[in-house]
Amino acid sequence: AGLWAPSAGEIRLGGATLDQYDPDVLGGMIGYLPQRVALFDGTLAENIARLAADADPAAIVAAAQKAGAHEMILRLADGYDTQVSALGGKLSGGQVQRVGLARALYGDPVFLVMDEPNSNLDSEGTLALNAAIRGIKERGGVVFIMAHRPAAIQECDTLLMLEDGARRAFGPRDAVLREMVQNHTSLVGAKGAA
Repeated sequence: AGLWAPSAGEIRLGGATLDQYDPDVLGGMIGYLPQRVALFDGTLAENIARLAADADPAAIVAAAQKAGAHEMILRLADGYDTQVSALGGKLSGGQVQRVGLARALYGDPVFLVMDEPNSNLDSEGTLALNAAIRGIKERGGVVFIMAHRPAAIQECDTLLMLEDGARRAFGPRDAVLREMVQNHTSLVGAKGAA
């Protein structure tokens, strides 16, 4: 999501290379949900707002609602003012993941990068995740998901399958999945015949 420069070629966002953007502007255009969310020492509101000094309370609530975290936060004794730490505090893994999703969605980024986004989510959290992905796509944004589980790619239109660092398949989701199933069936059949 901009941490490392590409080893070849270039990455463009809105037609411009990433180095043409002011880092603060670029940071607001990109949302990132890692596989293991690390919270910052501070309140839930501060965590969702990425520790922004001029955070918009309405944008914080909107991001939490999109992530399916708003009601969960309101059930906490201190709500959005609940203090958390890098260890998560009293939040479950799924709750931390939802706060991380809200952080990734804060400010309505145009490009969202997710690494195993449903690794700690329950069914309600997964529904919220899928709705958030659809919302970004509906407003013309791009979602990039790295995943091993089929449930994580439910909202994807296009898949790129990598194997040993090389492109194995690329195309519409259903076509790539069909190809993977056919290849697996062929391999299983060949092993059974041997």
